[in-house]
Amino acid sequence: MGWTASLDMGSEKMVMALASGEGSVCYLKGIKIMASQGVEHGVIKDKEKVRMCIRSLMSELMKDREIEVMNVALSGAVLRIVERRIVVPIQKKVVEQSDLFRAEQRCIDAYGGGQDEVVDILPVGYAIDRGEMIADPLGRSGRNLEVTYQVYLADYDYLADIQGLFEGSGIQEIEFYPAVRAYAEALDVERAERDFALVDLGAMGVNVVLFRDGMLEYEAHLPIGVRTIDTDTMAAFALSFGQARKLKHEYGQALRSICKNKKLPIPDTRLTLESRDLATVIQSRCEELLEGVIFQLQQWGFDDVEDPVLLTGGGSRLQDVDELLRRMSGHPVESAAARRIQAPREEVLRTPEYLVALGLLLCARQEPKETPNGIGEKIVRRIGKIFGI
Repeated sequence: MGWTASLDMGSEKMVMALASGEGSVCYLKGIKIMASQGVEHGVIKDKEKVRMCIRSLMSELMKDREIEVMNVALSGAVLRIVERRIVVPIQKKVVEQSDLFRAEQRCIDAYGGGQDEVVDILPVGYAIDRGEMIADPLGRSGRNLEVTYQVYLADYDYLADIQGLFEGSGIQEIEFYPAVRAYAEALDVERAERDFALVDLGAMGVNVVLFRDGMLEYEAHLPIGVRTIDTDTMAAFALSFGQARKLKHEYGQALRSICKNKKLPIPDTRLTLESRDLATVIQSRCEELLEGVIFQLQQWGFDDVEDPVLLTGGGSRLQDVDELLRRMSGHPVESAAARRIQAPREEVLRTPEYLVALGLLLCARQEPKETPNGIGEKIVRRIGKIFGI
């Protein structure tokens, strides 16, 4: 039985998960969350503090277990994303898997050398002989295959620093992925029945992703997150940061109109404030954050009101934020839940802080195999390292 672990290092929370795999089934064996230290805006600032967090999580999850691979999510702050268009001749007049491998390899080779390392590449569109963009080219006839890729690059030294945090742990391999890869795996995008958008409400930023026709189409990172609600509450009521956070977590609502007015105790004092006053402050900031999300989705042409928006991230726990987004966007709004994972409790798969760590478990790399089309094992292995296949 092979063990796979994953790590999502956020600015506020650090999550580690452990799973075993048998065939195509992934069994969740444990997942832990703790307050993050040494990470600011998704970037490691204090390696020793991060190392201590990692060791603490590992000591709880991985006793006497040999971990084959640790999949680590990289934030948008450390990734450079570029778009690359690759054209390859279709060898047998009909697009086969070998044509896709050659296109992928050519894209990878285009970024060899230098300080940047290719972390991942994701196809965002295909075309045959400069025709219309399609989602699945396999079996299509033509002379040339054109693939547009989203390429994720990271500084080689930064990746080496993260690998050094696991020195002496006994983990055989450390692999890196962008969060969007984890989203796609967790939500089983290829089998999605409808196009959908994902909104990850994080402390320091909001990720907005559009999946269409079973593949990634667009993604964006908005650099203002739900922590601004805490700072607004501090300023509005002359509170400390800790008091503001407690009020948000215990009593915060994103819709003043459905908030029942009552006196709320201010933590660590004998004072109170009106619940509707707190809701007014929270709704004002939430509307600003969600307006940025909606503008981005409109720019991308996400205009079929039957297509859903999935919410995740710690900010999605805020009461009524889903209803506010539904009213503002006109789309059905649902909570994101991980699929393709067997867990002891169903609610674990719906915990918003866990989605990335759960998706990373499904990125586990399998042993490369010779393809029936004769593509060399060396090429498959190199692609496999990037794609988790």
